[in-house]
Amino acid sequence: MRKKLTMHAIERFRRNGFVATTVDEICKDAGVSKGAFFHYFANKDALGLECLREWNARFEALYRVASQSAGSPVERLLGCVDFYIELFQKPKLGKSCLAGTIVQEVAESHPQLRDAAQACFSNGMTQFQKLLEDARKEQQADFDTASVARLFLATIQGSLVLAKASQDGSVISETLTHYRRYLESLLISKPT
Repeated sequence: MRKKLTMHAIERFRRNGFVATTVDEICKDAGVSKGAFFHYFANKDALGLECLREWNARFEALYRVASQSAGSPVERLLGCVDFYIELFQKPKLGKSCLAGTIVQEVAESHPQLRDAAQACFSNGMTQFQKLLEDARKEQQADFDTASVARLFLATIQGSLVLAKASQDGSVISETLTHYRRYLESLLISKPT
């Protein structure tokens, strides 16, 4: 029951936002009573924290799949970016990030939720930075992998916001393709 509530809440929060979503809507989606909800969660904030923990675990699993391409460290890094480009081109995929959606709404008013969203972001950047470090070493390139990892996250999050505003999901693959070209310029030696 707890897992069912969490899964329905994630989708509802991603679609409608954290603030606009009510416990009643989540209960209705999950087909459970409000009493059952309060058996598992003290309030909507507690559910939001659980959702962000689940989102973080989902992202870790997705990242493992995205970074498993064969080949050199540069090929794995670019393969990871390609994975996300292809993923966001799927028409049925929701074009939102739970952590991004929640933190945009409640960063000032709900510090626990803000910190849980930041944990999702930090985890994602750390995982991507490992790929960047391996590729940088292979190519003997000189750049700050932490800032390039932050740029990857900012590119995704910003693209999701732009896609929501424009109702055009192609902006995501377009900006990620530009990011990929930027990575290539950092890593792939040009003949002189």
